[in-house]
Amino acid sequence: MDRAQKVGVGSAVLAIAVAIVVLVGWGIGSETLTSLVPGLTAMNPLTAVCFILSAVALLVWRRGATGPRSLLTLFLAMVVATFGLVRLGGYVFGWDLPFDRALFGSRLDQWGGPANRMAPNTAVNFMLVGLMIGSLGARRSTITVLAAAAAMLTSATALLGYAYSVTSLVQVAAFIPMALHTAVLFVLISIAAVCHTSGTGMMEALTRRTAGGRVFRRMIPTLVFGPPVLGWLRLQGELAGMFGASFGVALFVGAMTVMGLALTFVTARSVDAGEAERRRADEIILKLAHFDTLTGLPNRYLLGDRIRQALARADRAGDGVAMLFLDLDGFKRVNDTLGHEAGDLVLREAARRIQGALRTVDTAARLGGDEFTVVLERIRAAADVTKVAKRLLGELSKPYLVNGIQTHLSSSIGVSMFPEHGREPDELLSLADRAMYRAKHAGKNQVAFHTPAAREQPVVVIARAAPSCVISVSGLRGELCD
Repeated sequence: MDRAQKVGVGSAVLAIAVAIVVLVGWGIGSETLTSLVPGLTAMNPLTAVCFILSAVALLVWRRGATGPRSLLTLFLAMVVATFGLVRLGGYVFGWDLPFDRALFGSRLDQWGGPANRMAPNTAVNFMLVGLMIGSLGARRSTITVLAAAAAMLTSATALLGYAYSVTSLVQVAAFIPMALHTAVLFVLISIAAVCHTSGTGMMEALTRRTAGGRVFRRMIPTLVFGPPVLGWLRLQGELAGMFGASFGVALFVGAMTVMGLALTFVTARSVDAGEAERRRADEIILKLAHFDTLTGLPNRYLLGDRIRQALARADRAGDGVAMLFLDLDGFKRVNDTLGHEAGDLVLREAARRIQGALRTVDTAARLGGDEFTVVLERIRAAADVTKVAKRLLGELSKPYLVNGIQTHLSSSIGVSMFPEHGREPDELLSLADRAMYRAKHAGKNQVAFHTPAAREQPVVVIARAAPSCVISVSGLRGELCD
């Protein structure tokens, strides 16, 4: 049961409790219990019974339920609507069917005033209540919501009549007026019925956890209670002789303007807060979609986009692009001996070192596990790649301090070049991956460049332990050793 349904159940239970109090009041002859305020119109006993039937129907009803529950709800709704229809027909056609005087008939006139009958506006509202409850099982909630809105409007008009002492708002012609607590219970029953439509229509908009839902929930109380309260205060000021009618109108308009501005300000803040929350969520989603959560480096998806952009820029400028595929040597030993948490620390430190060894125009990405990729732009000679590759070997070979334990790793790096070795991102990445495996097989802690003869032997080897290196690269121009 969601929050809206709980509100609906609470409203129905409260309506039953008030109706029972009224019936007890008629039973013991207490004017206070039947009218709440001595001197006001008492609630007719049949009206109290109809409220109990309506509330029970709402408590019994369940969305999608069939069988006895559904039949009982429809039966009670029809009974309530029939009572309202017959009583309204009596007013229209002059029928005098005394079924609303069947209960406690001898006490209905004991406090004076007009004969206590079900009021015309009360009869209309019970027809609407029967309609709203009977239509709860419909596919759309439109009928329920419209009937509830009409019933609440009739009841709100009566409540305003009591608040402003305007008799014409409370009663129809010279007939008995709607009782004060009758109007209140109609509001409760209407709220209970609308709450049963949660997840559809207006209730869906009201209960949504969105900026629109928050604005809706904040505006309703202000718009429902604000104008009536301001109007009542203005009326009390005029009645007390504090100011005249013209000043009262000006004061009311000014107060409504201030209330509108305040509501607009609160609404704007709520929308801004919702927009900021949405932007933060979008940023988080974007980061999760494009960046590795462990290292913060671009992931495979973003890497593909960066490679395509780099190749397009290189094509226009006539530059080269180098693709470096890096794999940490001995990382599995760290995971097995020191644990996965230590392995994560090593990966984050390795990512930091890789980024620190690159230029701002270059891109480093993590493909997964202990595999990284580097895209070097603005490459004019193989020596440019060698310089960066040797710097990466040196940085990644430095000791790692993990939880007070010093561990040593190295790296194997494979390199492919654009446009010499290929023009497609996947092809270049695949060639760099193969070159990296040749570097591993050649003894690790080395860099291997791809060449057409790569199947037979490692083409380029840079041994980090040696003070110098001897390298030959077929198909590439430039000296690869410092």
